[in-house]
Amino acid sequence: MNRPYKIAAKAIIFDNDHVLVLRKSLAERNAKDTHGWDFPGGGLEPAEPLMDALYREVLEETGLRIRVIGPAYIYDDIQEEKHLIIIKFACYQPSGDLRISAEHESYQWTPISELAQAEYPEWMKEEIRRAYRIFMEHQPE
Repeated sequence: MNRPYKIAAKAIIFDNDHVLVLRKSLAERNAKDTHGWDFPGGGLEPAEPLMDALYREVLEETGLRIRVIGPAYIYDDIQEEKHLIIIKFACYQPSGDLRISAEHESYQWTPISELAQAEYPEWMKEEIRRAYRIFMEHQPE
């Protein structure tokens, strides 16, 4: 069966040794039966370039502007109603006043040194670790 593609771009944002993680609103958690933790980002609009979508979604969901280092993780999920492809980018130098959208109820700047103890799912911690390695490789000596 042919399924439509849905492509989403997400930002794993670092501010020095902290990573931004959002908590989805209760309505979002209930509607999607999810653990509730999220990175800023979302789906592409028709004919919208990938990076434009990433910048737009991050700004809409957090009020922040970011710089992108590069892709950190690609997730591919063939669901009953669609074929979902999520590309997660290592990002840094957030600027602006952080304000979350109605899709989320809170945010955390989690220190990388405390990531192992954080209540996020293990797959999310691994994505953060991978993006952090990319972020650290990008830092000037």
